[in-house]
Amino acid sequence: MNNDKKTRDDLPSQEELLKFLLTKHSYPHKPKHIRFVQTHASYVFIVPPFVYKIKKPVNFGFLDFSTLEKRRFFCQQEIQLNRLLCPDAYLGVIPIFKNPSGFLTFDGSGSAIEYAVQMRMLPHRYFFKRLLLRNCVQLADMERIVSKLCQFYKETEGGADIASWGTIEKIKKNTDENFEQTQSVINITVSQTAFESIRYFTNRFYELYPDLFEERVQQGWIKNCHGDLHLEHIHLQPKNICIFDRIEFNERFRFIDVASDIAFLAMDLDYNGRQDLSCFFSDRMGQELKDLGLKKLLDFYKSYRAYVRGKVEGMTAQDPLVDPVKKKEHIEKAKKYFRLSLQYAAIGSKPILLVVMGKIATGKSYLAQSLAEELDWKVFSSDRIRKEMLGLDIYTRPEESIREKLYSEEITSKTYERLIHNGLTELSTNKGVVLDATFGRKEQRALLLEAVHSKGYSVLFIEVQADLPTRKKRLVERSVYRSISDARLEDLPLIDSLYEEPMELPQDHLLKISSTEPLMLLLSRLFHLLCDLHLQRLMHE
Repeated sequence: MNNDKKTRDDLPSQEELLKFLLTKHSYPHKPKHIRFVQTHASYVFIVPPFVYKIKKPVNFGFLDFSTLEKRRFFCQQEIQLNRLLCPDAYLGVIPIFKNPSGFLTFDGSGSAIEYAVQMRMLPHRYFFKRLLLRNCVQLADMERIVSKLCQFYKETEGGADIASWGTIEKIKKNTDENFEQTQSVINITVSQTAFESIRYFTNRFYELYPDLFEERVQQGWIKNCHGDLHLEHIHLQPKNICIFDRIEFNERFRFIDVASDIAFLAMDLDYNGRQDLSCFFSDRMGQELKDLGLKKLLDFYKSYRAYVRGKVEGMTAQDPLVDPVKKKEHIEKAKKYFRLSLQYAAIGSKPILLVVMGKIATGKSYLAQSLAEELDWKVFSSDRIRKEMLGLDIYTRPEESIREKLYSEEITSKTYERLIHNGLTELSTNKGVVLDATFGRKEQRALLLEAVHSKGYSVLFIEVQADLPTRKKRLVERSVYRSISDARLEDLPLIDSLYEEPMELPQDHLLKISSTEPLMLLLSRLFHLLCDLHLQRLMHE
């Protein structure tokens, strides 16, 4: 009887299968304990000294394990494909049977009712992510990974058939699929603003740089790659590197640009707070492969890869067999990956300081806070710093005599010095930071530029504007709700007279945006402008 034609009654339920695989006596070697892990597509049972991996009977469109025959085929594919980069770990495909009494067993005959990939368990302490969390990864380790991957890319197949998968039409199928499959999780794991902005950046990249993709095809950079190259799939022993879990379920995710594979690992290093290793890794890969076009594609593919991880974490969270605690963890991971994808699209990979500036009551603080939330960055406010320096309650407008001291030249200078210091300190450990302040004087902007450039960082000023009636209305409204800012309608003429337009700033360091429309539209427009600016910079770096 063909396995693919078995009736539903012949196959075990997922609950029955899990119960069998979670029982120690089910395994021939009788393990002392079982650790169970699951992804969106697989159940994994760690039963020392082995690991058994079962494919879920799911069909996500891009992945189809819906029939027994397909699961058997892809188990075999997994073994074959992964032996190139991890030859010692993949042992074989193990059938599971149902005996005449109706019990599941690994020892049987006849037709199998399920299949498992059997792997040799790798020593836990050498998994790359674990080493990274213990701060045990050195540049020499990254060099070993670079060497292993470069050898793999030189040996793995290319050719005309595989190269055809590098066209925009084929790549766009993947990105379009991602956006289609995440429509239902907008405002759950990915914000509306992030979704629209990432999609805008992706499609504009195709429109602006079609020749870049054609060059990659012609130069032979489309190969039979790994396809799922992130931290959890690297095992780094002192004398051996095992890179496992190569994609077996869909060739279009494996027949890709080498840059896409490299970007995946670089992105995951960023995600785990190691931008230093990410930069080192991508630079060394470009040098060793002599790939001059790699840098121009990294942000595009990093954004794509982070989006895929966000999608996958969200799919895992939706599985009804995932317990509530794990479900919440997967949702939070998905959110973080989607925010990272947005960062790559709107800002890029290099550390940057975003300065949200402008006259009073233009809505800059509201926009700065929303911008920081979308990017998952910290925001530092001059209004907050000014009051905290004097030990004042930030939401209480002090009496006039205290305000005179609070807004004196001395306190204002100290406020901006601390604001800039806080921003640069945060930037040394993160990809970006938002500063919220008027920055209405040329000398304040010059102080910031000097400090930022001395550290080798980038800076972008976003000047928020609004018409006078709107600003007056907002200042009147401040008297009825809590506001950190102490400026009121009667202060407007004097404060405006002291504001020096940022004429000295280079055009590529300054964006101007009106804040008179609703916040969601304003945010969307701002991120589109940021994406456009980023797209312009990409080809000139």
